[in-house]
Parts: sequence; C-alpha cells; structure tokens
Amino acid sequence: MTIMLEAVSIWEQGGVPVRLVFRGERWRPVDTPIPLAREPETLPAAVTHPPAQQLGWRIRACSESDELVTIDIVQVDGGWVVDHLWA
Repeated sequence: MTIMLEAVSIWEQGGVPVRLVFRGERWRPVDTPIPLAREPETLPAAVTHPPAQQLGWRIRACSESDELVTIDIVQVDGGWVVDHLWA
C-alpha cells in the first residue's frame, strides 16, 4: 500500500494554527489545536525530564463548505503535510 501525504498550508498566531488551506479549500480550527509530540530518543542518562519534541498538530477543522474533519499535520522537509485524516 502506498501512502501519499497531502500538502497543507497553515497560518499561525502565537505559534498555534488559526487557519489552513487543504485540498484547495480554506479551513478554520473549531477547537484549540492539540500539539503532537514525542519524547527525544537519545539523551544523556543525567536528563531525568526530557522536553517533548513537537511533531505537529491535531486539528478539528471546518471548511467554508461546512465539512468537519479532524486532521494530524506534521512538518516534513520544512513544509506541512496531512499525516492522518478523520472525516
């Protein structure tokens, strides 16, 4: 199975997505976007509380045509892509 990541453009305010363009349509978050993070894999043993690394966002968004979706977006090569979509 081939998985195609779809490009998405986002606009942020205070570091949080407030608007995006996906599949040629404008979308707005309807809830507060949730950061997607993971713990760093290799750190010195002396670090007892490592900072999480942000990978992207989980966003529940509504389109201009009133479609509602939840998407995970992640940064890849300096751009944003949709990693998962729940319609």
